[in-house]
Amino acid sequence: MSCLGERLTALVDGELGHEERERALAHLAGCGRCRNEADQMRRLKGRLRGLSELPATDGTDDLPSGDFLSRLRSLPGSAGLPEPAEAAPEPAVPAAPVRPRSAA
Repeated sequence: MSCLGERLTALVDGELGHEERERALAHLAGCGRCRNEADQMRRLKGRLRGLSELPATDGTDDLPSGDFLSRLRSLPGSAGLPEPAEAAPEPAVPAAPVRPRSAA
């Protein structure tokens, strides 16, 4: 832990006020241990930000392929896995209702 404690994290995150920031920077100028920790923290946070910049997908790649599911079903002990649902047939169009003829 640095001499600055949580203020070091606040400094790296840009959350300190002007005066507090100046004091923390003055401390970093004279304390190699805190300066090293601040540098490591900045690099780590930069890497974490880079992880969130992955390209967005439409979700189709998130589903297992048919080949993968077939291979999974062929493994011993996979008897409990359900077979893929076949596409439901289109419902038949109902015939128009028959109206009884009136006796005239």
